[in-house]
Formats: sequence, structure tokens, C-alpha cells
Amino acid sequence: MLMCKQLLRFSSLLVAFSILMVSCDKDEDKVEESPLFQFLEDPAIMIDTVAQAADTWDYGFTFSPLKSGSIAHLAMKLPATGVFKVTLWDLSGSSPVALHAHNITSGEEHKIYRQDVAGIRVDAGMKYGISILANTFYRVTKAGGGAFTFPRTIGNIVVHDFHEAINNTSLASFPAETNDTRVAPCVDVIFIAD
Repeated sequence: MLMCKQLLRFSSLLVAFSILMVSCDKDEDKVEESPLFQFLEDPAIMIDTVAQAADTWDYGFTFSPLKSGSIAHLAMKLPATGVFKVTLWDLSGSSPVALHAHNITSGEEHKIYRQDVAGIRVDAGMKYGISILANTFYRVTKAGGGAFTFPRTIGNIVVHDFHEAINNTSLASFPAETNDTRVAPCVDVIFIAD
């Protein structure tokens, strides 16, 4: 009888340990990646902060996930307060298609603000874009004036290039012009791979 009780206790502990391990594995798989803000952390850059530009710009990045997953949040970090339109784009077709657009309020300068988008599915290898319509930005250049190298892989995201264009219409569009010498990493996706 004593051996049965010990075996039952051992079995119960083994089941509890297994459940705990599975739960930990699932949590570890849910890593949030914000690849574009990483440009701001590069030690070999210079940042020109533009609190208010004369024109409003559409600017952002094109990217492809290496793994399928979801966009959990749209995010922005700006050197100004106000309401700014952030748009996630599907760029796999002949023209950009807005997947999700949201106005996000920046209540404090230089702080990251996130907008929950309830897990927008994105597929590995497909091309997407993220852009912001704003008259404020961090203009990032490489020390020495060199060009940024694209594509660049950051975690599970391949960043293809930076896009920008003046847009004083207040209607968001994904800009066609690329720039590899000055980038504005003020908008980002929070990606979670499957």
C-alpha cells in the first residue's frame, strides 16, 4: 500500500512537472520582435531629431517574415506629441493594400507607443510594409555618411528597404521612393513567430 501511494505521488509530480515544462516552452516561443527600432540602437549612427518638419511625410519600411506568425502591435516612437496614422501594408501584389490602419496618440516625446491589433496573420516570405504619416521623425545616418545595407535580417524579419515621400494630403499611402543613406526608424511592427 505504501509503495502504491509513493508511486501515485511520483506520478502526480511527474504530470505536474510535464505540464509546467510544456507551459514554459510555449511562453518561450512567444518572443516579441521589433526589428525596426533596432536601427536607433546601432552605435555607429548619428541621429538628427526633427520635432516638426515643414511637410508631412509618409515613411516606413518593407519587410518579409522568415517564419509565419502574427503582428501583435503596431508601434511608434517620435520626438513630438500628437496623433499619427500608422498603416500595415500587403505589398505582395501589383499595388499596396492597407491591411490595418490605426491612429496612435503620442502623449510624450521619445516614448514608444503601441497599438494592439489582435494578431494580424503574416506569412513567411511575403512582402509587407509599415508606414507612418507624420511631420516629425528621427533622421538616422551612418557615421561617415555611408549607406545602410539592405536587405538586412533582424531576428525573424528581413528588412528590404526604407521608403519615404512627402504627403501633405493626410491620406496615407505607401511611398515608392527608397532611401538608403537616411532612414527614419520611428514606426515598427511587434512580430511574434509561430
